[in-house]
Amino acid sequence: MKFLFRERLEVLNSDELFEFGITKINKNKSEEDLYETEAIFIRNGKVTSRIKLTGLSEFKVIMSSLSYFGSKLRGIAKAESITFDFNGLTFDQYIPINKNLRLIWDE
Repeated sequence: MKFLFRERLEVLNSDELFEFGITKINKNKSEEDLYETEAIFIRNGKVTSRIKLTGLSEFKVIMSSLSYFGSKLRGIAKAESITFDFNGLTFDQYIPINKNLRLIWDE
């Protein structure tokens, strides 16, 4: 499976591994100004969820995927009391592009 971007997160004190990414961003066939991609979430080598993001600007495709991954990771961490290895960063610092893109979008 080819990804435009792919990230791996290890769990502290465990062998669990989480991966997430999006596939190539394509133009929508019916609307030339809109784009689509597939966001994929993998846990321990098995795809646990995938969502197709369609009908969005290229910028919104990236924003939507980051929001999707962030909510999935926060939900798993809370529900299962998992601590991810962010190399000393907080959750918000780990995915800084999400925050930066929001600031750019608001401007």
